[in-house]
Amino acid sequence: MTAPDLIRHLRSHPFLRRVAVVVGGTAAAQAITIAVSPLITRLYGPEIFGVFGVFTAALALVTPLANLSYGAAIVLPESDDEARTLFKLAALIGLIMAILSFIVVAAFGAEIAEAIGFTADPHLLLIAPVMVMLSAVAEPLHHWLYRMKKFGVISRAAVIEAAANGLAKVGIGTMAATVPALLATSVFASALQVSLLWASARHTLMGCAAPDQSTKRTTPSPALRDVARRFRDFPLFKAPNDWLNMISNSIPPLILAAALGPVPAGFYLLARRVVVLPITVISGAIGPIFLTRFVEATHGSERLRPLLLKGTAALAAAGLVPFGIIVAFGPWLFSLVFGAGWEPAGEYARWLCLWFYFAFIAAPSFHAIPVLGLQGHFLVYQIAVLALRAGALAAGAIYFGNDVLAIALLSIVGAVVNGTQIIWCAASCDVRSRDDLAQLRQAV
Repeated sequence: MTAPDLIRHLRSHPFLRRVAVVVGGTAAAQAITIAVSPLITRLYGPEIFGVFGVFTAALALVTPLANLSYGAAIVLPESDDEARTLFKLAALIGLIMAILSFIVVAAFGAEIAEAIGFTADPHLLLIAPVMVMLSAVAEPLHHWLYRMKKFGVISRAAVIEAAANGLAKVGIGTMAATVPALLATSVFASALQVSLLWASARHTLMGCAAPDQSTKRTTPSPALRDVARRFRDFPLFKAPNDWLNMISNSIPPLILAAALGPVPAGFYLLARRVVVLPITVISGAIGPIFLTRFVEATHGSERLRPLLLKGTAALAAAGLVPFGIIVAFGPWLFSLVFGAGWEPAGEYARWLCLWFYFAFIAAPSFHAIPVLGLQGHFLVYQIAVLALRAGALAAGAIYFGNDVLAIALLSIVGAVVNGTQIIWCAASCDVRSRDDLAQLRQAV
């Protein structure tokens, strides 16, 4: 096949075309982030990054519960009206969670700041409820646009948000390189992203588009209570799963800051930001597309296991180069790009590659979990994973007092649990019949 023929084939393949659009937009957004990172790291420094990382890690403990994961269910219903009701439900729960967060932070802000090692002004924690609300709306907006197959809109929003966020950090940092500056730019970037997504989704979400063919508008929209009950699997299992997973990802800077100070937390934050790039650009962007494809496959009585294995194998090959480069040249690259003071972050990054390579290739299996009806089992699995990760990190940072050892133990555990997840989901595709899956979907 000649090059022009290959290009025509890729353009004519719907799935590959969607992948190209999403990956292209995400890659452009991350390229902007990488381009401004050397300026940002030189403006702010490890200690400020460490305090900011403590805030983001603590916030991440709340955001998975922002809408109780009802927003993630929007791609599943066959009816657009039911999906719209899910969006309303997610937004309403988000508002309630934001109000509760404000009350808690206003009453116990100083105590919370001391507990998590947030050394800046405790009043800055009042930004958290705003971020909770923005997160609660951003997730269902993303999933609605995935449902509408508006992948180009999501890519453009990501590029614009990355450019605005990077420019704001650099611009404000030249005048005041402080923790409040980083927090303000984060709020600005999140609000901009939500605004862009809403502008694109509003027309169809408000029912202004063509009538929903699946319902023909002959029946009234489902009630919030009925939809909440039908998809109760998500708040009962997926929300706790996401919360536990977020805790697993958030405890490293918190434990490092508490045991060894904010500087190791800053090193970890930068190392993770770099190592996670392949996940964000490739597997993180492709994952939601795999989810929509899995849903289509279940409705069309297709086998899921081949889809899962093909996706996993493709990502395994794609991840060898980016992760291999960091393993080979991590400390030197970090010192060259971010400044000599950031060389330890490069050593962190080497070890983190072991964990995040397996997380990279596990994206299809992660998105297959709700389709396979495994969310209840996965909740128990996540509890065990959290205990293993926290124990490994605490052993290195608290017992041995060695930051690199802590990251190494954390990464080994991460690689093992993600590899186990892939094997488990692949086996579940084999043993569950299409009728079993249909019954599970009806049950929720």
